[in-house]
Amino acid sequence: MSKEYTVDVAVAGTGGTGLAAADAAASNGLSVIAIEKLDQIGGNTRISSGFFAIDTKEQREAGLHLSTQEAIRQLNEYNHYLNNGPLTKRIVENAKPTLEEVEKLGMGIKLNPTACTTQFAHRGNPYAGGSYHMYQDKEKAYPRIQKSLENKGVKFLFNTTMQDLIQAEDGTITGLTAKAENSEDITIHAKAVVVATGGFGGDKKRVDRLMHTDRLRKLGVPSMGEGMNALEKAGGVNIDSHALIHAAQLAKSKVTQKTSKKHLAGFSDNPLTRVLLTPLMWVDTDGRRFTNEDTVYDTVLWANAAYNVGGMYYILVDKATLEAFTNGQEMTVSKAGPGGSTKKGDFISLADKAVDDGIAFKGVDLEELAKNAGFDKENLLNSVKRYNKAVKFKNDIEFAKRGINLKFSVEKGPFYAIKAQVAYLGTVGGVRVDDHLRVLDSSFKPIKGLYAGGANAGGYYEGQSYPAYEGLASGFAWTSGRLAGLAAVEDMRSEVNKDGSTK
Repeated sequence: MSKEYTVDVAVAGTGGTGLAAADAAASNGLSVIAIEKLDQIGGNTRISSGFFAIDTKEQREAGLHLSTQEAIRQLNEYNHYLNNGPLTKRIVENAKPTLEEVEKLGMGIKLNPTACTTQFAHRGNPYAGGSYHMYQDKEKAYPRIQKSLENKGVKFLFNTTMQDLIQAEDGTITGLTAKAENSEDITIHAKAVVVATGGFGGDKKRVDRLMHTDRLRKLGVPSMGEGMNALEKAGGVNIDSHALIHAAQLAKSKVTQKTSKKHLAGFSDNPLTRVLLTPLMWVDTDGRRFTNEDTVYDTVLWANAAYNVGGMYYILVDKATLEAFTNGQEMTVSKAGPGGSTKKGDFISLADKAVDDGIAFKGVDLEELAKNAGFDKENLLNSVKRYNKAVKFKNDIEFAKRGINLKFSVEKGPFYAIKAQVAYLGTVGGVRVDDHLRVLDSSFKPIKGLYAGGANAGGYYEGQSYPAYEGLASGFAWTSGRLAGLAAVEDMRSEVNKDGSTK
């Protein structure tokens, strides 16, 4: 069984990138088919909470007057100028009109001002924490968006997975092939193809190889890399794909993908998350303290610090600390990442349950804890000694942790080491593109007819992490998709003009 279609633009993937690309093309009179491997639109964008944009009406109504130039400067500096400068500039400058178009399509938007940011480390920076345009009522918004696009003539093929690109002898992309759920072969002939399949976050083995560790936890919609494989096969150069590491989770905890006003993807209702989300003492798998735990108040910095020790670490607490948590005497609980549960609980019982479940270790003294957890005993003893001294004098000479967060020492057994793992929401980065999202070959020349955006396009991040600006990845998805669709429109019009068919 097989089917063939002929259109102006074929879009592979219907997350924010693919939807924006399809909208841009259809709004300019082009015929569009969008294929999607799932049975609904949205892709990984469904688990994101908001959109990074600058100088929007929502910000102006809130009294924020932000400059695109300043946003560009901050992003370039954060990325150590390893990002594509022209691409970053175009994304930031076009995020506002893209957001306005997303709203017209049916998505509700509400600004999350800096004062309301869940990332306490961002409270002094309106660019990092005041540019988060939160999606409202997403479950109803996506059907509205689909209807809007169908009214513009976009045809959707669901349960259809991209297989490959069709490439002419001169290198021009002339369409794509796909496989339907019923094993039907699909061929789409097109003048332009936008690959928006969302990276390869569903392929954990590939992510493990890329990130050089098998200790990360996978969250998000599975994207297995079909689009990335096709892009590279067609001559695209993968310059910076990496896991979108995002905070950390208690090991093996049951989590939900649902996003609410309070919690992001990965929320768990275990009260022990409050231990995860406070700056207690952290040690690596060898029992050595490794960072300033204040990073727990910033989703990206937290994940980066833990990734640097392989993506797995342990929260070290004693009985006295757990008793204090049970009695509500805890530090400020971070709302970065998944957010903490507000449920009351007996934290000693919860920690003992974690030990029984194999996600924590216990010892009557530090020597026994080291033995049970596999820590180097001397590393653990020395780390705890230094940390307790820092708590006593409110002076962390190792990692400069703030004195206010040097609250709980590790002195009164029994002692617990509770395992945490960095989570990732898919991959970001991808093939080299120009500032119009045209895919470039190894000679830095555009591959005619081929465009990529979102988690298939490289150059927006430095290549190992992503900037801690709220909504940045989701904003890039929609905006890069729109720019890719507009570039396809522009290139087709140029071709028509070259042929002399119109003026």
